[in-house]
Amino acid sequence: MKRLHIFNPASGVKHSPELLTKGPAANEESYITTGIGDAERFVYETCLSRPETHFIVYGGDGTINEVVSGIVRAGAGDKALFSVVPTGTGNDFVKTFPEKDRIYDVDVLKYGNKYAVNIINFGFDSKVVIKTAKYKKAFPGSAAYLAGVADTFFHKIGERWQIELENEDGSTEKYDEIFTLALAANCRYYGGGFYSAPLASYNDGLIDFIAVRKVSRGALLNLIGSYKKGTHLDPETGKPHAKFDKYLIYRRCKSVSIKGVTTLCSDGEIEERSEAQISVLPSAVRYAT
Repeated sequence: MKRLHIFNPASGVKHSPELLTKGPAANEESYITTGIGDAERFVYETCLSRPETHFIVYGGDGTINEVVSGIVRAGAGDKALFSVVPTGTGNDFVKTFPEKDRIYDVDVLKYGNKYAVNIINFGFDSKVVIKTAKYKKAFPGSAAYLAGVADTFFHKIGERWQIELENEDGSTEKYDEIFTLALAANCRYYGGGFYSAPLASYNDGLIDFIAVRKVSRGALLNLIGSYKKGTHLDPETGKPHAKFDKYLIYRRCKSVSIKGVTTLCSDGEIEERSEAQISVLPSAVRYAT
């Protein structure tokens, strides 16, 4: 299988196109992206003409999203491969896959005509991403995210959403109340290392859905440390730990509908949306570590 190196020069803060002149990339085909959406376009067009391509992605979660989206749109998920040289700010997708020299079949989340391979989040979290963008030049990695958290914390928290879930067993649930944040997870990490979905599986054909009801700032401060470490869910029972019990909803879902939001964050990239219907494409792409 022919390898093709894709480099996003706008990703991260310490990397340059010199990566493409060293190691295997020096003697193999490469492409440098020119802006938002260019990686998706290039991968889509490449897969149409030669679907059995191994894409080596030099970038962060947003670049990975574009490459995955291009593969899925081209219908090449069972033929193409992608690997990652993490050069982004958070690099959260790769944290779910610690084992090396292996090929993983990975689910993809679909919403409208778009895709996510890591996590889609709403509310407080998506607002943090907007704020984090302001701090990326001043703070490296997760420090920028923490600065974004602090900034968001002192503004309005909570929005009224209408949520409908189709659970793993086929049952449905509906909620209409004020929520602080929510996420639909395929993998486990976001925000530069927040272990937000510790029970998520990348190839179970399900969405790990987590929503936090309206909380006071004091309660949020009390909870956020455990949330970052991933200790908000009990791995044996699959239920929230005691101090999260009255605030947190956790379900394994076939689909999620959410209305009343103002933005969503898909694999680290912000979109203005008032609603989203999210489903799963099982084993839609192949990831090689």
